[in-house]
Amino acid sequence: MNKTHSADELRTSSVVIAVLALVLVVGIGAALINAYVNRERQRDLQQWESRLGLVADAKVAALDSILADDIRVLQELADNASVQLYLGQLTGSDGAAGPQSGYLRNLLLATAVRMDLEASAASRVPANLPQPDSPGLGLFTPALQPMVTTPGVNARHPELGAAAAAAIAERRPVIAALYRDGQDRSMLGIVIPVGPVLGSEGQGDGRAVGLLLAIRAAEQRLFPALSAGAPFAQDHETLLLARRGDQVQYLNPGRDGTAALRRSLPLSRGRLAAADAVSRPGQFASLDNYLGRPVLQVSRKLRFAPWVLALQVDATQALRESNARRQFLITTLSLILLAVVALYVAAWRHGSGVRARHEAEEQAEKAAKLRRQTELLHAITDNIAALTLLVDQGLNILFTNEAMANAVGSTIPDLIDKRLSAALGAAVARELQRGAEIAIRDREPSGQTLRLQFGAELRNYRASFLPIVQLGDLSDLTLIVLDDVTELELAQARHTNMLSNLVSTLAEVIDLHDPYSAFHSARMAEVASELAIELRMSDQDRQTLEFAATLANIGKIMIPREVLTKTEELTEDERKLLETHVGRGLELLHNLDFDGPVLSTIAQKQELLDGTGYPRHLYEAQMTLPGKVLAVANAFVALVSPRAYRDALPATAALERLLSEADDKYDRQVVAALVHVAENRLDWSRWSRRGGAG
Repeated sequence: MNKTHSADELRTSSVVIAVLALVLVVGIGAALINAYVNRERQRDLQQWESRLGLVADAKVAALDSILADDIRVLQELADNASVQLYLGQLTGSDGAAGPQSGYLRNLLLATAVRMDLEASAASRVPANLPQPDSPGLGLFTPALQPMVTTPGVNARHPELGAAAAAAIAERRPVIAALYRDGQDRSMLGIVIPVGPVLGSEGQGDGRAVGLLLAIRAAEQRLFPALSAGAPFAQDHETLLLARRGDQVQYLNPGRDGTAALRRSLPLSRGRLAAADAVSRPGQFASLDNYLGRPVLQVSRKLRFAPWVLALQVDATQALRESNARRQFLITTLSLILLAVVALYVAAWRHGSGVRARHEAEEQAEKAAKLRRQTELLHAITDNIAALTLLVDQGLNILFTNEAMANAVGSTIPDLIDKRLSAALGAAVARELQRGAEIAIRDREPSGQTLRLQFGAELRNYRASFLPIVQLGDLSDLTLIVLDDVTELELAQARHTNMLSNLVSTLAEVIDLHDPYSAFHSARMAEVASELAIELRMSDQDRQTLEFAATLANIGKIMIPREVLTKTEELTEDERKLLETHVGRGLELLHNLDFDGPVLSTIAQKQELLDGTGYPRHLYEAQMTLPGKVLAVANAFVALVSPRAYRDALPATAALERLLSEADDKYDRQVVAALVHVAENRLDWSRWSRRGGAG
């Protein structure tokens, strides 16, 4: 009796231990699957953060450039000695009209035309009627009393008064908060303090003798800059925001038709993306837009105005590909875990239950166990979209799920014990047989993408082949999982197209910032691609060169435009500043995930074989072939393109110059390939028609 109890207790203990071990394996497996899937999702979010940040930086740079241009022109006018002298005289004489007023009025009108601020003749009202508000320029006393103005300019709006007070107190240009005028237009005001003329009484205390006020319609230049460039996502929106007390104000028109300055929401509203943007500018967040829809957002603070730019993209659309991949990973990894559990259960049963005298009872128990496992497998697999098969070495179907049966227009009982070719057709069976044989031979899971036809529909499937060495009395089985990835591949194609659009947008940003480099990136990409073909480089190297050439000059958006367009020889400091554009471009692009060494190729754009290039002064042995090709393409396009300080060289002269510097500065093989390409393939007339050199 004691022996019987001991045996029963031992069997009970072994069962409890086995169950606990099984629960532990399942728990650890589920936790690892969840951690891996979450890491993949975080990686997708980081890529979107990089893409959105790059586009947002470009838009902020464009807005800051517009405001900086206006401030520069206005500051030149405020620093004009005649303006300072005559305004001081008018202010001291209570604004009595005289030759000073006429001179200042003509100067203001000329500057307004230069800045495209003068109201058209058709919009002016006869002199005997009240003048409506109008963009333009005006000179005012420190108390904002008008001295000389272009037609329709006044300073009665509170926002202009606040900006004037700040400009006088801080002795610097101030951009006023946007406001709506009497004609319901969004208006931008810039206030510049005008100091006393050099050598005059009162110069020492630095007090302003008056104020220069410029008023411009925001719809004229500011708002269009927000939507400039090629679209990089199907559903995105660029917002210009400002903090107003405990509210966040939307400055530009919304995509839903809301007019500019007509929407304000409380900062305390939960999960409001705009509130996060003005509270934490420069951050990436996944929140809700003003319509309550989930968006991915990056924000950037402007340099010259108290505004924040927020770039938002629809989160559901942006993460559609990620969610599809996540579902695929969960399905595949869960099936692998299920196979491991099945192996564990089978091994445990085999080791603990084999007894010759209880063979009949054990077989019955195994049959019941198998039946329960089959029901469990069906309960799981019949509710997933993946097509699932378990086959033996003879390719006989031992198990399948409802999705597989529906795909071939049959039922599960009709498919069990059938050969693969009889159930699925000879063509599909051949494809699956090759994968099953490889999995059994190598004793490890394998996968491939197959184009299979079930019924009348031909689609792409990600086929996973999982070898099962032993399952009960059966050995060398293969679990085949077919996951339909047709839509996923279409999403990946859209992703590739979106990346190409992003590259095109960045190239346009470069061209807008440096007019003398217009088309430089496109032509450099054209030359580099032709050289890659001539040198018989791989398709991957050719794509790397095209991306690298298109993005090679992105760092120039961080270089002041006056340096890029300077017609005189650059100073030493200006030359060193210009040479930083390669490093700055790499900093802008370092978070983007390219297929190939795009960034290392860009880094060699200005390098020379003798080590005299920059930024790293590499020698020939340290440079890659794509880097040498990009260096030659960049030098050639630069020579045949006009610059602010010189005219373009003829193509023949540029080739002769590169040949003379071959071996010392440029790779002779690459230069020779360029000569052959230039003589046989490149169409110089197209470059001439687009403004390039001949």
